[in-house]
Amino acid sequence: KQWYQRRVRGLSTLFNILKHDTTHTFLTSDRFDTVLPVLLDLVGSTELSSLLPALTELPIAANNPRLWKQFNFQLLSRAKSPDVRTRQDVVSLYLEFVIKMGQSYSDLLADSLPFIAELLEDSDDGVEGTVKSVVEKIEEVTGESMDQHL
Repeated sequence: KQWYQRRVRGLSTLFNILKHDTTHTFLTSDRFDTVLPVLLDLVGSTELSSLLPALTELPIAANNPRLWKQFNFQLLSRAKSPDVRTRQDVVSLYLEFVIKMGQSYSDLLADSLPFIAELLEDSDDGVEGTVKSVVEKIEEVTGESMDQHL
């Protein structure tokens, strides 16, 4: 129980650091490369409400299109997990990522389509339903229909 509370406090602290780094000086490329795999390893094993703020703020704080692509690919790669909870968490995190990226998400769409198409056929109804919400949000953000892509 104590390790869990420390993890939650650590994630909360990281979120606050990232959120308030308005000069984008804290999160260097090297720090991003160090922190991202650690946070991704928590997907599916940590309460999503504790992980979501820090993990989805990471690419925003990076403020770097190359790091956005890296984040996008690595997060979506986790959706290939055989564990339903991990896939559901990935899709929920991804929805929040799309929302936070807003119009900047358009640059990531082409790289995301194969993952999204595969997830739309997920064996779990919950995962599939959340992916449909992701597609709707992508359509809202990009202003184009995903029907032609999926």
